Amino acid sequence: MTNIAEEFLKNNPDLEKIEFIYVDFNGIPRGKYAAPKTLVKAFDGGLKMPISSYVLDVWGDNPKGTGLVMSGDGDAICRPVISSLAVTPWSTRKTAQCLVSMENGDGEAIYADPRQILSSVLERFQKLNLKPVIAPEMEFYLVDKQLQKNGHPQMPIIPGTNRRYEDVQLLNLNEMDDFESFFALVEKSAHSLGIPAETAIKECAPGQFEINLLHHNDALLMADQAFLMKRLIKNCARQFNMNATFMAKPFSDQAGNGMHAHLSIIDKDGNNVFTVDKDKQPQGIFANSIAGLLKNAPDFLSFYASHSNSYRRLVHNADHAPTTLSWGNENRTALVRLPEASSKATRLEFRLPSADSNPYLVFASILSSVLSGITNKYPLDKETIGNAHAQHEAALGITWREAVDKTSESPVVKEFFGEKFQKSYQCVKESEIKRFESTITDFEYNSYLRHL
Repeated sequence: MTNIAEEFLKNNPDLEKIEFIYVDFNGIPRGKYAAPKTLVKAFDGGLKMPISSYVLDVWGDNPKGTGLVMSGDGDAICRPVISSLAVTPWSTRKTAQCLVSMENGDGEAIYADPRQILSSVLERFQKLNLKPVIAPEMEFYLVDKQLQKNGHPQMPIIPGTNRRYEDVQLLNLNEMDDFESFFALVEKSAHSLGIPAETAIKECAPGQFEINLLHHNDALLMADQAFLMKRLIKNCARQFNMNATFMAKPFSDQAGNGMHAHLSIIDKDGNNVFTVDKDKQPQGIFANSIAGLLKNAPDFLSFYASHSNSYRRLVHNADHAPTTLSWGNENRTALVRLPEASSKATRLEFRLPSADSNPYLVFASILSSVLSGITNKYPLDKETIGNAHAQHEAALGITWREAVDKTSESPVVKEFFGEKFQKSYQCVKESEIKRFESTITDFEYNSYLRHL
């Protein structure tokens, strides 16, 4: 392992710093900068960081009661993820980045590591000689670096004008051309980091875009790539005096940001086990997988929609964000959409996750739900044809607190994620909810202070 670090440093003699990165519960990058020589130390098992930093709230603080602070707040060994080691093209100083996962002195994975949660779910698939093939579609807004006086975001200036973007312009190539330099840097950076970015499109709101990652059969690597892609996009945007945000609903009157996931499953010979009959109705494992997703979506909802703002996207009958437990062929109002595809490419699209969620926990939630459906052979309900919002109740149109409570009490979350993770996550989210509920907003002051 040390040879890998030494070879990397030899090939990059002008390297100035290394960023060691891990992912907390909220999907926020944590870690440290270090001198290049620290890479050898890391590959030798000499790099450590506090375990409690996994259970930080969105403000970067440790809530009480997670079980990881007052118990001693020990350090864990940071094991480099070899596939993530690469030079970052956007940095002004020559910089490399490297993901790490933590383990204790006995080589056991830290239960609070979201990367480990996904890895443990994938081990269950291996025992069945099955392998998930998964890829996300990632929506985001480009916004002006300069906020409005009230702290709210604003659309970027149209290049060559003094006007801001106002029109939806879905799939408009002119707007893609306006940001050609930004997307060129994104493409260059993704290639440099080994991230399989496939397409970029203009989405359903001013300044909103979507980047899709090309599917492959290593779900853990894909989660690494999705996480690093979000970080890449944010860093590239800063080079053009903009910010990129994956906030689920940054503008109340515009479309929200989702992170839809496409999924199929292959057997040990590489054959797609998702099949449909002549009427395009899912059969066998495919039907069980969809049924598992529908049944367990409420239990895992607080991983798909992790924050207060996430629930502003999940409004019943408002737009394409799903709120019902439904599926349908080429139906974008349903929770699970089955795209038209060849037998080899037969797959599902799960449309619930928000772009602000943690990719590791999203993938782990999807795959846990699917595995539950397969092992329990859940039957699949009838296909929804037409507007799913009009035909089903809003089972997912609930509050943040209701979703967190459901996750905290869920037997299926406990089974796949472990009781200790479940309790620590509950603690972090309840702490965040309490802080949100106790904060008096500008809107409240504007509505009540003078008139009441």
